[in-house]
Amino acid sequence: MVLPACKSNRAIIKDIDAIHKQERNGIKLYQQGRYADAFEELGELATWGYKDAQYYLAFMFLKGQHVEQSTLIGMGWLGVAAESGITEWVDFYDALYTKATPQMKAKIDIVVADYKQKFGMKAQFVSCRRAQTGTSMKVVMMCTKEDKISKIYPLDLKESQLNLAPLK
Repeated sequence: MVLPACKSNRAIIKDIDAIHKQERNGIKLYQQGRYADAFEELGELATWGYKDAQYYLAFMFLKGQHVEQSTLIGMGWLGVAAESGITEWVDFYDALYTKATPQMKAKIDIVVADYKQKFGMKAQFVSCRRAQTGTSMKVVMMCTKEDKISKIYPLDLKESQLNLAPLK
């Protein structure tokens, strides 16, 4: 069992296998173009620090798939997902970041720092490792939360919900 989060006096307990199944299902739904269903599966896990969920959520916001399109929110999720160290994710984040204006980069920096503080590996007590899936031998990121209580933060759905004040 894993204790992913605690909100007020309500604890949410999910088995790690159920979490990984939910994440795989969310990714499958995303790949099928079922963005509303994918968002339901992945949104919660992204806030708990699960990197694959964060990565796919980034695309949903960057492309406006089921959610209002937002470069800032998408880059926030991509930036926190890239803390996994997956080369392709880091390179993609860097490529998008390089194309941004100085003003946009300043906003992206604030959002990414805020998201790492809320949804990052350290904040959510998550550790990740690369693993190969069953018979396909595809390398995936497998993340696990420690049995520690972490704060649940709401998902930003609109840019007006973002805290764009520099972190202290």
